[in-house]
Amino acid sequence: MKQFVVCLLFGALTFSIAADASAAGPRLTKRQQAIKRENERKAREAARAEQRAKNNRIAKTNERETPVVEIDIAPVDPSTKSDVLRSAARIDEIIEADLARRGLKPNPMSTSEQFMRRAYLDITGRVPRGRRAWTFLASKMPEKRSLLIDHLLNQPGYASHMFNYWAGILRLNDTGNNRLYLRPYNDWLKECFQDNVAFDQMVYEMLTAEGKTWENPAVGYKLRDKGMPLDNLNNTVRNFLGTQIGCAQCHDHPFDRWTQQEFYELAAFEGGVRTGTPPKAMNVPDNKLVNSIREELEPREGNRLRQFVNANRHQVFEVPYGKLKYPFDYVYSNAEPGDVAKPKVIFGETPKLKPGQSRREVFALWLTSKDNPRFALTIANRMWKRAMGVGVIDPVDDITDDTEPSNAELMDFLVSEMKRLDFNLKEFMRIIYHTRTYQRQVSYDGYDPAEPYYFPGPVLRRMTAEQVWDSLLTLSIKAPEAYLRPDDTQYIAALDLDADAGRNEILAVLTRVPDAQKAMNQEEGTQKYQSVTLRRASELQQPLPAAHFLRQFGQSDREIISEGSTEGTVPQLLALFNGPITHMMLEAGSVIYTEVDQAAGITNRVRIIFLSILGRMPTSEELAIASSEIRQSKAAGYGNVIWALLNTREFLFVQ
Repeated sequence: MKQFVVCLLFGALTFSIAADASAAGPRLTKRQQAIKRENERKAREAARAEQRAKNNRIAKTNERETPVVEIDIAPVDPSTKSDVLRSAARIDEIIEADLARRGLKPNPMSTSEQFMRRAYLDITGRVPRGRRAWTFLASKMPEKRSLLIDHLLNQPGYASHMFNYWAGILRLNDTGNNRLYLRPYNDWLKECFQDNVAFDQMVYEMLTAEGKTWENPAVGYKLRDKGMPLDNLNNTVRNFLGTQIGCAQCHDHPFDRWTQQEFYELAAFEGGVRTGTPPKAMNVPDNKLVNSIREELEPREGNRLRQFVNANRHQVFEVPYGKLKYPFDYVYSNAEPGDVAKPKVIFGETPKLKPGQSRREVFALWLTSKDNPRFALTIANRMWKRAMGVGVIDPVDDITDDTEPSNAELMDFLVSEMKRLDFNLKEFMRIIYHTRTYQRQVSYDGYDPAEPYYFPGPVLRRMTAEQVWDSLLTLSIKAPEAYLRPDDTQYIAALDLDADAGRNEILAVLTRVPDAQKAMNQEEGTQKYQSVTLRRASELQQPLPAAHFLRQFGQSDREIISEGSTEGTVPQLLALFNGPITHMMLEAGSVIYTEVDQAAGITNRVRIIFLSILGRMPTSEELAIASSEIRQSKAAGYGNVIWALLNTREFLFVQ
């Protein structure tokens, strides 16, 4: 392992170059990977608790100076980096040749200021701080863009931002329906992105997991649609195969080729999957004992006891011989109502069931296979849209047999790269961020969704709600990544009951669970400003109440599949005009206040303000106007300039 230090950006960034990153050995099967992941999960819980304590100490530091630290960069092997640059160049070659054939020109290359702010927002979900932005812009290193990409991909913000993207698509909800406890599932997804788990492996675990959420968190995917297996199947195909077959649940699809029979044949793979209490479950208290205890309690206490005990009953399990039958109102001649549907896939050949395999395992292997014509295509197209603002196929989740990509050669190459990388999303995004196409100036005129977009550059986009929130936190509090959700280990331990739980242990949950909840609430209270919890969006309740800043700015309500809205509203204006986060930024002790205070002279202070909020230096005219305001209003003038820039459209858009 060769170590060298490059002084850039935030101080000393330590780069680890693996001597031989290719000697990783053969890839495990999905089942082996699932077992390995489960064995590693418990070890991570202890490490996470230790890291939480360390992060809390960092978060509470009162140092005025940003410490110079060594930040570990994920190993980027020279041969791997060569592959990245070669693939990025091929993408540019395909796009630029297509533009030339159409008589179009690519957009000019972005400025260092535009690229820096865009990279921070797209990779870590937040803007850079003023002093760090200044350091990057002042650097003369020719490869500084590439180094910044590699650095940001290794920051906690990468996983946080990726989680926010999938939270809307997967409709993440801490409680789901039926008063479930699904937070372990949400935390598990976050860990998957932190650990850079291969996307096909992550999806496979979601489709095959069994048990309680705190025993096997991936079961949360099925429990999110508890009691609605056909709806869950529809969501699965839409999310991971980019195809909408929901209409065929009730009748033949009126606008696509899918029939109701095909829908039921696909659903038959999961005909034995159940969400509820397994028969003869060994990890659930005896129901008769629980009911007898409830009869002795006051109605309110009895209902609370039922709620806590029922949290243990919400599980995913499979009945080996469970079958799916056609509905009673089935009207087509190819089957009769009540007939058993035979498992059959909708793309390619139906896999044969091997000894020891369940039907749902076969389904999960088929869906996540490299041979599935839409799995790699869908995730490659989704990730391309995340970076560019438009998919090669758009919309990304309504692909039909007649769908034509705006650039078929580009789509084919992206699919081949996703497969070559074994669904490693971080490495796939590394390639995209290194393209000239991504690093060009945005198309300010937008695009017509009814017309193909040929990618002369990214499209202009408004920040997501999470990007706005996380950016404001970045300019307000030190080390926002250090503020984590209160640890729920004690809460889960209080809630967990097994089949051998006796009367006293069952009754004890009435005090154990509230005590654990109280401890979590107390920790939550230490992270607030004017009743607003100061944590990144990924570390907040999922989803938030409708009145919260994030919901006002378009965060999904998690009821339907949605990435959220970026439409402007009056409440958004009021939140930036006079909201608590805006006020906090203007108070002594905030990050932007401290950085401005430490800068020498009015000119440099104005530059820090512009770099912090807009990611660029002020023009000579802007500098003159801001300096005049400060000289006239004294100290209050700095706050006026900050407030004015926060309320510009430029702040809210990713250029």
